[in-house]
Amino acid sequence: MNSQHNHETPSRFRTDLKDQARAFTEAADYLERRTGEGSGRAASFERQKALIKGWAQDREALIPEELLLALTLVSDSTSEHVVRFDTVRQRAVKVTLAGVYGQIPVVEGGFLSRQNATPAEYLRRMALQIEVFASDLLLEGATTSDKPSLVLFQPPGEPSFVVSQEWFSDLTAPDLDEIAHYMGIEQFVPVPNSYFGWWRPDDLVAVVDAKPDNFAKTTAGIVPLDLQMAVFSIEEATKAGLPLNVQEPQ
Repeated sequence: MNSQHNHETPSRFRTDLKDQARAFTEAADYLERRTGEGSGRAASFERQKALIKGWAQDREALIPEELLLALTLVSDSTSEHVVRFDTVRQRAVKVTLAGVYGQIPVVEGGFLSRQNATPAEYLRRMALQIEVFASDLLLEGATTSDKPSLVLFQPPGEPSFVVSQEWFSDLTAPDLDEIAHYMGIEQFVPVPNSYFGWWRPDDLVAVVDAKPDNFAKTTAGIVPLDLQMAVFSIEEATKAGLPLNVQEPQ
């Protein structure tokens, strides 16, 4: 699969991570511009969801379900994606569970918490993972299915995003100490009383769900696979009691 979806002869996927991050950001911009302001979070979620299929059709990136089903199933038991393996391209292909788009960090009750993401927030989360951790993520497009959703009470036909990621053979998960060492090198500090939460004061990046099954140990070191991420405002960070690196005026 590629941006033109020439499935007969798969093209070489892009390796320019800035372009890959930009594709996610531009898709998020598309959804948010057409959603409008002041409609409330729940209404924005529904409006963005209704725009996904049209966005994909405009870009010739609406992927037929049968092409995804032909790929080797890796897992359909994660909380956010069905994961398949594209043996031709050596890519993990991740399809969001129909009608839901993962979670992101938020501040709730004075603590670092998390909530369901809007489609645009999910896309920005993917772009942020590329920018922070140099993850090889590609926005492939979107798909729909007439089959029942894996999420309770979600009707069939809801759109899913399709994202691919570098495939790691013989994947093993690091332990929590190894993750802590890696996150420390990346200048993150642990956040007490959170769901595997981390915080980077330098650029106000919050991470949750940083548990072993969301990382891989490779010959090159530990690699994040799927982290729930967001950039906070200073006000949000202050409400959550997160440390800030305030620069002194020159």
